Amino acid sequence: MLWILAGVSIALLAYQGFTLATAVLLPLGQNPNALQTDFHYYYEAAVRFRANAPELYRLSDDVIAGFAYPPPAILPFVALSHLPLGDALLQLTIASYLAIAIAIGLWIHYLNHRGLAVHWRTATAAALIAVALGPTYSNAIFGQVNAFVLLSTVAFITLGPRWPAIGGAFLAMGVWLKIYPVLMIVIGLWNRSAWRRIAYSAGFAVAAVVIALPIIPLSTYQSYVSDVLPARFDKTAVHISNQALVAFIERFAIPPERFLNWTGEQAITVAPAIRVFNWAFGVMVVALLWRRAGRGPRVEAVDSAAGVMALAAVIAPLGWGHTFVLVLPLVMLHLVSLRDARPFHVVLVGCCVAAMMIPAGRRFWFIEQMPGWAQNVAYSRYLLATLALIALPPAISSYMEPRR
Repeated sequence: MLWILAGVSIALLAYQGFTLATAVLLPLGQNPNALQTDFHYYYEAAVRFRANAPELYRLSDDVIAGFAYPPPAILPFVALSHLPLGDALLQLTIASYLAIAIAIGLWIHYLNHRGLAVHWRTATAAALIAVALGPTYSNAIFGQVNAFVLLSTVAFITLGPRWPAIGGAFLAMGVWLKIYPVLMIVIGLWNRSAWRRIAYSAGFAVAAVVIALPIIPLSTYQSYVSDVLPARFDKTAVHISNQALVAFIERFAIPPERFLNWTGEQAITVAPAIRVFNWAFGVMVVALLWRRAGRGPRVEAVDSAAGVMALAAVIAPLGWGHTFVLVLPLVMLHLVSLRDARPFHVVLVGCCVAAMMIPAGRRFWFIEQMPGWAQNVAYSRYLLATLALIALPPAISSYMEPRR
């Protein structure tokens, strides 16, 4: 199964590289208005910020578009905004794939260090699959930042035990880039040693604000807390590109034409009961991972931490397909542990990974012959595959031995 998926991934990477170059990077290099990507919002916000820092955020009724990340996240885009948009996106794309490669390398090294012996051929196959998955490709196509969020969380987990300050610094960077990595603090529930790096993370987060004050005024943070977050706290998008749990539930109440077609009016207010369920579900998953961590420190390190990373994409109200880059460590953990798995386990993992090879939002005529509820289920494949991988314990406990 591993090598079948790896073979498919090689073909996917060839297609993705060609498409990314010819349909996105080259056209934008020639004309920044050739097409619209998420990177446009970051680039335009950086240009606006350079002209007038307090005007970083532009509030509107459309809570999907625009720059809505924490204020320090604008700094790398300020540097990129000195280049033409197409050149800036090319630099971001190269850096994104480099960040994913580093995260994969750190994760594989960590698995080996924690007692899960991963042969280099197995590691290569799993890495190929991770790089070729739909979330990775979508992250590049849209010019998103999730590759760096992934690197920050993986570094927090893998480097933190040995170098708490470095691990804390990476988590602080991830939180200030995109707030989702703050969920990683829950690993302190079952790993007391993590609190040291969490404390470092809080310190570095505060230090970053102080150091950046000459560039980012406090009024920008006030606007973020009082205006940006409240405007988006209870919102989601119903389009199938959003694989979040709340969007999945909301889609059952609307006709398919509303969640299949991008109309620019995809943002809705999430029903209070669904918001409560979303958070309660997150708590239940954390409790499951906490209980699973009790089986031993080796399993905790490679299973529960990966599950928390994946959970961030599930419970985020805007869990776009590219947000599921955070699931890569969990995917790789399952892939490298297939050697001792039972047939059903192998098939289930293979199906979950295959489902994530197709970009979220990609439509198929045969699915659209189904009833609306069935279309929602079929098009929410990232969400369902991730939940299955979280619920399924990797086949690792039988041969993970502590290193002496």
